[in-house]
Amino acid sequence: MKRIAIFLLLLLVILYTSSCSSVDEKVYFYPPAYLDDGNEPPVNPFLADSPWPMTHRNPYCQDSTPYAGPYDVSKGKFFHLEGLPGAITLAFSGPYSDGERVIWGADQMYVYKVAHSKHGLKYIDRVKLPYGASITDVFNPDVGISGAYTLIDKDNIFYVPKLQKIYAYSDSVTGDPYSKIKLLRTFKIPDSLLISSDEKIVGLNITYDGMLVAVTDRGLLFTLSRDFRHLYYFRFSTDEEISNSIAVDVDEEGGIYVVTSKKMYRVQWTGNSLTLDENEGGWTANYDTGPSYLGGIRLGKGSGTTPTLMGTGDQDKFVVITDGDRVMHIVLFWRDKIPDNWKQLPGTKDKRIAAQVKVTFGNPETDESTTDQSLVVRGYGVVVVSNQLRAKTSSKTLGIAFSGISKFAPRGAEKFVWDPVKKELYSQWANRDVSFPNGIPAMSAASNLLYDVGLKNNIWVWEALDWDTGKEAFSFELGPYPEFNSAYAGTEIGMSRNLVSGTIFGLMSLYE
Repeated sequence: MKRIAIFLLLLLVILYTSSCSSVDEKVYFYPPAYLDDGNEPPVNPFLADSPWPMTHRNPYCQDSTPYAGPYDVSKGKFFHLEGLPGAITLAFSGPYSDGERVIWGADQMYVYKVAHSKHGLKYIDRVKLPYGASITDVFNPDVGISGAYTLIDKDNIFYVPKLQKIYAYSDSVTGDPYSKIKLLRTFKIPDSLLISSDEKIVGLNITYDGMLVAVTDRGLLFTLSRDFRHLYYFRFSTDEEISNSIAVDVDEEGGIYVVTSKKMYRVQWTGNSLTLDENEGGWTANYDTGPSYLGGIRLGKGSGTTPTLMGTGDQDKFVVITDGDRVMHIVLFWRDKIPDNWKQLPGTKDKRIAAQVKVTFGNPETDESTTDQSLVVRGYGVVVVSNQLRAKTSSKTLGIAFSGISKFAPRGAEKFVWDPVKKELYSQWANRDVSFPNGIPAMSAASNLLYDVGLKNNIWVWEALDWDTGKEAFSFELGPYPEFNSAYAGTEIGMSRNLVSGTIFGLMSLYE
């Protein structure tokens, strides 16, 4: 009897301990809906009050957020809404009076509003872009890049650049998210400012004093008031090309960061002019632009990434890119004044470079690495994904097709961290096996996960990696069909533990 009593007592202790452990683990590990980790850049008051109001999420172009993404997708709800190519990025609106939000987007032919929830995705309205697109434009990445970068402002006005114009759209009934789409106004770059009839806008951002800022592929940078009445411009050298968007510093800094096929720039916005004058805060820096071969995913020469800003508050402050070398480097430039005691690093092309480290994705024997996706930054951490196809092609369209075949698809992701004490950048982890063929990744500080559209054994998946280790957290199967090909689109994180992304034939969402 005594033995039975002891056995029952031990059993109760084990069950109680197991029960407590289970509850504690869930409470401890399950992420909050929002995490203030001290690394969020200053809020731009002219953007929509939204979890993801613009391409790359904020003017710093960090592709990271304090909101939680999905953590457990074992019962995840997935939806795909059919559309056309070109839905590179989507914009969550600010809240309407009833708290409702909609998603705005643009593809090669249409601007649209979408209702989204755990019940699905549904078009509210679609209107044709008035730029005269042809069927050949629909599958032309060189045209699509012109509408890739969009944003929605504090008045829920959606701005879409296309070729030489910027269009401003809104609700036809103010305050009604389910009303039709209305074209408010159109801006056309004056012909006198263009150096070529095929020059087109490739990047769009917004300054902290509320000016739209855009750049063309041939080097015209301009700020434009949101009512389209005031224009200021600056022209880079005519032999420089631009294939990515631009980053913008906080209002008291006023820096606009542009990487061209030849140099890295900080152009200073003074409130009524754009200048490279060092006395005003502007600067120019050299970097390794590399060979002319681009591979099948890269869209332009030199760097394949939109400049991303690292550092807020009292932290060290940098602008981060990858260069164009055959084995690319991740490169950090001092964003503001170069420290007085700083010496130029060996092997670099400019004293402003604070760090320059090869990206090998964990393979020190590699002789080639490249990316065309924006870098993901949170705090002093930065992740780069591989876009190095294992099939040689100069066709961007074929490159997108090949990226959906595991035999040819790129593999690899790597995270680097800046050490503010040693003033050095080091590789924290590399995942050699993961494949993020052509999509822009996103990171959640609350979930501590990196998300992107990936490929496994010719099956498209939504993949999540642990931000600290690079190990797989989950892989949600989408399907083997081309309609799930991300085709340069960015994964974005909403407020309801959900992901959204454009695809080659529409857009999709995943809820926890």
